[in-house]
Amino acid sequence: MRIRSDNSKAFFFVRLTILLLGVIAVQSGLLLAQTQGERFWLAGRYDGNRIIVYFDAVQFNGTIPPQAEKLVCPIAVGFFCPVKLPASYIAQFQKGPNMEHFALGDKYDVVQDGSSILTVTVTTLVGFESDEGVGNDSFIGALATLEKDKQDWLMYYTPGYLAVRRHRELAGGAGKDQERIPTVFACLLNEPIRFDIQTQIIALLSQRMKTMATDTQRHEAESVSPLFAVQRFRLADGTQRYYARAAWKSGKGAQEKLIYGLGAWIAPLPTLHLLAVESGAGFEYLPDLLNVIDLGGDNAGIIVSEHGDESASLSLVEYRDGMDLRHMRTLQSIGSGE
Repeated sequence: MRIRSDNSKAFFFVRLTILLLGVIAVQSGLLLAQTQGERFWLAGRYDGNRIIVYFDAVQFNGTIPPQAEKLVCPIAVGFFCPVKLPASYIAQFQKGPNMEHFALGDKYDVVQDGSSILTVTVTTLVGFESDEGVGNDSFIGALATLEKDKQDWLMYYTPGYLAVRRHRELAGGAGKDQERIPTVFACLLNEPIRFDIQTQIIALLSQRMKTMATDTQRHEAESVSPLFAVQRFRLADGTQRYYARAAWKSGKGAQEKLIYGLGAWIAPLPTLHLLAVESGAGFEYLPDLLNVIDLGGDNAGIIVSEHGDESASLSLVEYRDGMDLRHMRTLQSIGSGE
């Protein structure tokens, strides 16, 4: 009887262990799925009917084929001037588990906003070499062409900075697809901003500058009017936000000197208030908001450019209230510097 009792207990603990391991495996799988999510890449307007996208950062180590054809630079600034590369050369960099396995003929979706998705086809494989031993990355990617009935879209769509994802076949036919089109989605709003709102935003930035600047900077800034710019955008839930930049400078021409530079993410309700701030060495060094993308799932992506004295980058970032860019999740960033 004792033997049976011991076996029964052992069997119970084995079953319990298996059950716990199963729960842990399921939870780990769900967590992995949540952290990985759908991938998005930066894309820029290349010409009248093509976009350019770099999928992965690599190290060429001086191995680019000498006969690689140099292509014209894209319309969208920041996407470098690519060279055309053979598929056999690209393939050697696609062996890692997290590398995108793109090829000629593959389809991707251009995410412009929440109301429509445009499909493009990879027609040219490209790369840009920048790993010259100074710590930079090189990039591999593609030129992708719009469908024939959509080839005039880039001529009329103003922002040259977009995002792409892997092509997703929508089930249910055109009728059901149309029903899914949202009426509210994240996007950059280009309507003029009222003068009184701009005045209030300048006051908010001036107040924050006074709390962050040194006594000397604050004293100098109080005697000048700041250089100022503000943009308005909408989140996926329909609420609006502002991104504003201000720089206080003294002197003119060669004698011009920066006193202080400040950028801020701002919410309008219940009253205008700062959510997070960005600082920079000058107005031109503050992040520049280029576009706002609806990523689906109530998420908004922002495309920003940043410049240093000898560096520049483009980034696709998942926007979050209360965070500056350094704390938002970067989906992709491309850039180079000395």
